[in-house]
Amino acid sequence: MEVAGYSADDVQIDIHVADRKVLLMGEVFYETITIHNETDKPLPPTLLISTSPVGVMKQRGVKVPFVPPYKQVTVSLDVHVSPAASIDDKDPVIIYSYHGVSVISPVPMSFFTRRLSKYQPYHFAAPRFNVVLFGIAGASKSSFVNSALTLLSSDCNALIHRAGVGGSEHHNTHKLAKFDLEGTHMTLWDTWGLTPTTYTSGDLQLLLQGALPNGWDMHDDIGDRPQPGCQQSVHESHQSIRDSRAPHAVLFFIPHGALDKQDETDLIKTAFHQVEHLNPLLLLTKTDEVDPRIRTSPAKPGEDIKELKRQASRVLGVPFNRIFTTVNYTTERHKTFAIDRNTYEVLASAIEVAEQNYVRKFPQRPSQRQQRHIRASQHHPHPQRQPKSECRLC
Repeated sequence: MEVAGYSADDVQIDIHVADRKVLLMGEVFYETITIHNETDKPLPPTLLISTSPVGVMKQRGVKVPFVPPYKQVTVSLDVHVSPAASIDDKDPVIIYSYHGVSVISPVPMSFFTRRLSKYQPYHFAAPRFNVVLFGIAGASKSSFVNSALTLLSSDCNALIHRAGVGGSEHHNTHKLAKFDLEGTHMTLWDTWGLTPTTYTSGDLQLLLQGALPNGWDMHDDIGDRPQPGCQQSVHESHQSIRDSRAPHAVLFFIPHGALDKQDETDLIKTAFHQVEHLNPLLLLTKTDEVDPRIRTSPAKPGEDIKELKRQASRVLGVPFNRIFTTVNYTTERHKTFAIDRNTYEVLASAIEVAEQNYVRKFPQRPSQRQQRHIRASQHHPHPQRQPKSECRLC
């Protein structure tokens, strides 16, 4: 685009979200914008204008001073986002225009993800919503954890890789691992994969009861033998501790190829029946192997992806609106709005289900006296015992 003697090759505009604050009638994002003059001519002072194609925000402007040749100038702009803006808007973007050069930047996802924080546990026995990630080995559960952490990271540009990923039918996750999601009251629990040789000793039921602690290894003993540093077995862990770890929702991961293998579908059906009381959400994974376009447009799946969802619905009897397709960060070097939006929709549905199950489990809010008692039992579940090392179960 050539306007007034300048082109996109001459002027480089960098957008960075510097800070934000919530206002009563919407939200303001304070962004720092750096103008690079790549020409041998000075850029005269002018306005940098921010607009939106779908009424996401009010038009704003900031005066950019004189920019000498081959120099740069940084300005700050307050972007007023409309409270009516929706993550489902066709183009939730902001367009910055300066000397005829335009840059398109997505509305920061934090505007939408802050809505997750409105879901708040009220019982001290369970201070967070626990969401268990369960499913076939190699079904990209850990990759989803990283996508969720990336979505909710306070760093608007960082890709998070805290959970190790594998990518095959073999186990990458060997230990139960929990991840608190920033800015929410939700915790994801990553589990080892389901195979014919795992979850055969009652460990799934113990997991659903909250009996297994963070860091529990898939090869650890779940019998009646006391655990190191404690006189208890996993079957004897204190009830208040179990309540704090017991899941309120389950994300059940199935790679699309498993739907065509009878032995795997039988395994899936058996495990799914054990978690059915929590109204699990079904996540179909690796669907980009069927249709690569899903990576850039997960909100608009093609007919092949829709047929996979119909097949999963028939196999497990799950309503169509509780079946999602996951698109995780793999080779991307930067965050994308499409992947973040897809991850957000899964988390938004998961926390709604978690809240429903939470209310069923704790129908009445405890009194302050009961809260103090629960708090004391959590910090000192066995006052008569003085273990020599930290108890993994307590």
